[in-house]
Amino acid sequence: MRRFRLWMTVFCLLLVSCFIIESTYSANAGAAYAATKAASLKAAKASIRIGAKVTIEINNKNAKATYTYKSSDTKVAAVNKSGVVTGKKAGTATITVTETYNKKKTEVGKFQVTVQPNLDYDKMIKASLVSTGNNYRIKNAIEKAENGEEVTIAYIGGSITEGYNAPRGKDYATKSYEYFKKTFGKDDGSNVKFINAGMAGTPSSLGMVRYNRDVVDRSQSAPDIVFIEFAVNDNDDYTRGDAYESLVRNILNADNKPAVVLLFAVFKSKWNLQDRLQPVGEHYNLPMISIKDAVVPELNSGALTNAEFFSDEYHPTEYGHTIMADCINHYFKTIGKEDKAEKDITIPDEAKIGKSFEGIKMLDSTSSVKGISIKAGGFSEKDMVLGTFAGGIKTFPNNWKHTAKSGKNPLKITLECKNLVIVYKYSSSNTFGSVDVYVDGTKTKTYNGYSSGGWNNPVTQIVFNNDKSEKHTIEIKMAPNNESKEFAILAFGYTK
Repeated sequence: MRRFRLWMTVFCLLLVSCFIIESTYSANAGAAYAATKAASLKAAKASIRIGAKVTIEINNKNAKATYTYKSSDTKVAAVNKSGVVTGKKAGTATITVTETYNKKKTEVGKFQVTVQPNLDYDKMIKASLVSTGNNYRIKNAIEKAENGEEVTIAYIGGSITEGYNAPRGKDYATKSYEYFKKTFGKDDGSNVKFINAGMAGTPSSLGMVRYNRDVVDRSQSAPDIVFIEFAVNDNDDYTRGDAYESLVRNILNADNKPAVVLLFAVFKSKWNLQDRLQPVGEHYNLPMISIKDAVVPELNSGALTNAEFFSDEYHPTEYGHTIMADCINHYFKTIGKEDKAEKDITIPDEAKIGKSFEGIKMLDSTSSVKGISIKAGGFSEKDMVLGTFAGGIKTFPNNWKHTAKSGKNPLKITLECKNLVIVYKYSSSNTFGSVDVYVDGTKTKTYNGYSSGGWNNPVTQIVFNNDKSEKHTIEIKMAPNNESKEFAILAFGYTK
């Protein structure tokens, strides 16, 4: 009896062991099956050019399974047994990936391939050159560089010119300057100098105010070549091109007669103000380079993608900056092969759009100009919470700031001028408020220094713009109920 119980106990233990082993086996098998079922594509789509290849990759691939690939259109995209897809012609094809395991077929996923036309790079770059214009001035600059004389190339514009979203030194301005330096500079090219005066979020109305400070003064000599890039920054230009043309005329009329090149950048929306600004270039027979003319046809055809050229809605990628630089370099190459024009351009007395701000000068808190009186009043502090440009320079450090404790006394200016431009700061801090502007005792404007989208950026507004130069007294005071608020006046621009 005792032996029988012992055998029964052993038998039961064996049954339990078998059950555990079987359960473990079943669980492992189930897990392996589940892992097999979990196979998926690492990516669902890709874009390649004709002749290029991309490999379809699979997550949780079952080593015991086989995988097959089938293209919906082999004339567009062919795929081999290893999942390598080759672009054949422009179009879209879908690659269906199937797994076979234990004779069971399961669709892993669908991989969409867009095959772009091949990009004709040279054709794209050549399309950018709207006009070489009169080459007399640029030829003079090239001759100076080749002879070892000092030559300065300057660029003024917005954040694209500043190089936003491009690695340092990989922006279009630096790249095109380096090409000019290498191609036309004497020996190592050290006689060719460079000024980048790009300032984010600023239009030509600010460019004309700050040009002398940020280009001429920084270079310690008048530049020989100036690129102007405001075709995507002037959408809200209240002067409708007057400020832009005034800037062009101010540079052209410099004593050293610099070459002026108009550059038309473009946004991801394929928009710019070329239609408004190109007639200005034609009026003065200036060279013009259109990034829009170069890239938009290629974007429309699919030969160039938005992801390749744009880093966001507004700014180029590093590759986009390379394209922009190559467009400028193409202009340099073209000019290098041309004979020099017999004579310089003639600057017409009449403007195409306007020249209200021709001869504009800038005032800041350090200015001391005979005949101009500035009393800071309650705007006697300095605002140093400012944006930067040119690698770290504060935008307008010599400003006038009203603080919460500055009181009610206005800033007062007395001067003779025909127009006045104010530059003030936009702050996202609600500690900033509004000011009222009085001209000769009459309230004419109210400006709000608070903006939810502000980033301590400069904003320009026209206080007045008259045909005749007269003596005026301007008072700027905090608006009612804003006496305990802040406001920063960054600079003024005026024309006699």
